[in-house]
Amino acid sequence: MPGKNLAIGSLVCGILSLVLMFFGYGALVGLILGIVAIILAVNAKKQGYTEGMQKAGLVLGIIGTILCGITFVACALCVGALGAAASSMTY
Repeated sequence: MPGKNLAIGSLVCGILSLVLMFFGYGALVGLILGIVAIILAVNAKKQGYTEGMQKAGLVLGIIGTILCGITFVACALCVGALGAAASSMTY
């Protein structure tokens, strides 16, 4: 079936994006994989494959992108706050 391989790739990238969310700066890779999952799912739908794997890949890609984006921003803010606190310390 046309688009089935794209749907499988979308599902795999969506799952990996959710797993990488828990590894701090691995969330950046998860963010990229989430975007790739969305693109693959949309292309699978364009080719006519609209079964469960395509829909699951799209949903996981969207959720992974949002959560990885939040996690990455939170980690970057924490590192920035630690850097600012360290630079303002007087000895």
